[in-house]
Amino acid sequence: MMIPDAHILVVDDDERIRSLLGKFLRKNDYMVTTARDAAQARRLLAGLEFDLIVLDVMMPGEDGIALTRALRQKIQTPILLLTAKGETED
Repeated sequence: MMIPDAHILVVDDDERIRSLLGKFLRKNDYMVTTARDAAQARRLLAGLEFDLIVLDVMMPGEDGIALTRALRQKIQTPILLLTAKGETED
């Protein structure tokens, strides 16, 4: 019996990063859905279940930190935050 692949939601406003992450994860046998911003991610999360969320910290509109805080009120899905920030205080 085959175990279903993990379904990962990738949320990033940068099309290139979404595409690269999606290709890499699919190549490694993950199911991938992508969203360009927090609003699109919320719509997807309303109808689908994910095993992991990969979330950009710095997005226009609602940022990744605010979205993470809101999601933690409702779901316990693991969230991996991506950031281009390099300072310790960030």
